[in-house]
Amino acid sequence: MKAKDVLQLEKELSFDSFDNEDAYHIAGSIVKRIKEEKMKNIRIRVVLNDELVFQYLMNGKKGEYWLNRKQNTIEKYGHSGYYMFLENEENGTYKEIEDDETYVLCGGAFPIIVKGEMIGSFIVSGLTHEEDHQLIVDAFKEYKNI
Repeated sequence: MKAKDVLQLEKELSFDSFDNEDAYHIAGSIVKRIKEEKMKNIRIRVVLNDELVFQYLMNGKKGEYWLNRKQNTIEKYGHSGYYMFLENEENGTYKEIEDDETYVLCGGAFPIIVKGEMIGSFIVSGLTHEEDHQLIVDAFKEYKNI
C-alpha cells in the first residue's frame, strides 16, 4: 500500500454525520471481531470534538502510552498514522518527529471526517500497526456498508 492509497481511504471513509453512538457501535464491532477471531486484546479510544467519548482497555491491557502518542500525532497533522508512516517511508516527510516520544509514526489512528472536516480520531493499539490500522478501516467500511 502507498501513502496516496491511505489518503484516498481517508476521503472514502468520511461521514455525513458522526456522534457518540456511532463511536460506540464501531468500537463494539471491533471488540466483537477481536473476540470472534481470537486476536490479541487491544486498547480503543475515540475522541470527538476534543472530548474523549469512548475508551476501552480489553483484559490484560494497561496504560495509555501508545494511545496518547497516536492521538497526539493525528491531532497535530490531521492524517491517519498509517498514511504518515508510509509518507515518511516514501519521502521522509515527518523526519522531525521520528525521535519525539510524544508522537509516533505508525498505523492505528484514523481521522473521523464529517463533511470534509476532521472532528475527531479513532485509535486502536495492541496489534501490529498495520493490523491496528486495518481494524479501523474494516470497521468503518462495515459501518458505512462499503
